[in-house]
Amino acid sequence: MDFMRLIKSLEELLYEVMVMLVFFPRTLFLTIRHPQRMMDYADTELGDVQSEQYSDTLSPPLFLMICLVINHLLERAAPAGLQGALPTILQDTQNLLIFRVFMFSLLPLILALRLMQKLGTMLDRETLRPVFYAQCFVTAPITLLIGVGAAISHMHWAGARMVSNGVFVGGLIWYLAQQTLWFRSKLACGTGVAAANAVGATVTAAILIFMTGFVVLVATMEDVTP
Repeated sequence: MDFMRLIKSLEELLYEVMVMLVFFPRTLFLTIRHPQRMMDYADTELGDVQSEQYSDTLSPPLFLMICLVINHLLERAAPAGLQGALPTILQDTQNLLIFRVFMFSLLPLILALRLMQKLGTMLDRETLRPVFYAQCFVTAPITLLIGVGAAISHMHWAGARMVSNGVFVGGLIWYLAQQTLWFRSKLACGTGVAAANAVGATVTAAILIFMTGFVVLVATMEDVTP
């Protein structure tokens, strides 16, 4: 009985892994082509029975994590990545991936909290979840662009740095544009107010990300100090 249960578990695991090969590019394509629709989709899917949620796409947090794994692989594949310049604790692949997931998850978290604050929504685990999930959809492609931009910046050909900067700037413009549209739709406000909320929340998240990175760096330096 235990052996058959193990076989069934392996079958399910194999199926779920292979399904990702189909639904990851589908989710990425839909998010890039219809970002606002996918953010609304995140809200509505959570109202379904759990077994029926995100049946035709990846769940937003899983989608974000896969993009972060690809981001990591792109950096490792670069001719001269930043791996050697990282603090000792982040030299380990597992630690680095966990750290990146935490860092980039601050973006959807802060943007979600900003919207809830503006709407006056009571904060709890259930009210935060749909807003956070919606934000994961638009954050995921940005992590991919950062990985692509970082990999290009280490290429040894003329114009690599310029192309890399163009990827970063283009990704940032797309991200802020989607956030502006999202705030304008949810708050029923003007574009200026929506843009101010989008930029303000994004800057706040960026500051928290840099502060977290700085704390980890300082802590690591203290650990190696004799």
